[in-house]
Amino acid sequence: MDVAVPHAHYWKWSRPDARGLYPYKNTMPLEIVRAFEAEGFIWGGRWYHYDTMHFEYRPELLCVARAEAARALTSPTNPARP
Repeated sequence: MDVAVPHAHYWKWSRPDARGLYPYKNTMPLEIVRAFEAEGFIWGGRWYHYDTMHFEYRPELLCVARAEAARALTSPTNPARP
């Protein structure tokens, strides 16, 4: 879903810099981002090809990401492991 369109920035609306990279822009209030992420939404402003107005509800991706993070924390090769 797309929200707060007046605050939105989308990589295709930008011009690439001299290196061909698209500079990141964001004016989406972080309170909105935090509220959506707290409910399990993924924010398009975190993507390389950013879309700051876009939020997706993808609980299956969050479950995989949490499982991977937990596995990494318990890995015997993790230097931060107690």
